[in-house]
Amino acid sequence: MKKFLLPTILAVVAFTSIVLVVMAAPGGNDIAPEQATKTGILELYLCDAPTDAKNITGVYITIDEIQYHRDGQWITCDEFVGPQKYDLLELTGGNSTLLGELTLPSGNYTQIRFMLDIQEIGAPPSNPGCYIEFADNSTEPLFVPSGGQTGYKGIGRFEVPVNGTVVVTADFDVRKAVVVAGSSYILKPTIKLIVND
Repeated sequence: MKKFLLPTILAVVAFTSIVLVVMAAPGGNDIAPEQATKTGILELYLCDAPTDAKNITGVYITIDEIQYHRDGQWITCDEFVGPQKYDLLELTGGNSTLLGELTLPSGNYTQIRFMLDIQEIGAPPSNPGCYIEFADNSTEPLFVPSGGQTGYKGIGRFEVPVNGTVVVTADFDVRKAVVVAGSSYILKPTIKLIVND
């Protein structure tokens, strides 16, 4: 019995060694994680609905980063280089601006967020990156609850196709997004994402 057992063990060890060598060789199954992840493009635009406030001449926001939500965490889009400042009142009447063509893992999404250069409620304003400009050239800072930490969220379902492009617009709508609370102008924490294509 022992005479047959030793050759069998040696044969199994030899076969296992051959398999391990083949798997480790170039062209084997050692696929890099970045090659295994399939991606697509999010073509992201920003627009605003017209405002009927006669005395407001500009609503400015400064975006530091754009992030997407994936597998329970927020990930920064490297293609967007901030800070970038936008006057939302220039993005009405069918006008929009391209924020970027962002490479994302393919799949379904329900939210992205904009990290803004914006004042926290209760903090003394100093050179705010988000503010309202009035007809008399005066300005008032925009505030947002916990905006510095949690960002300004865009909510809406969209799918990034494999090796394809989805076109999405973040619809700001100043009339609904900006709320006057006493002497402060507060930005609501979410806006709507609309799939164009």
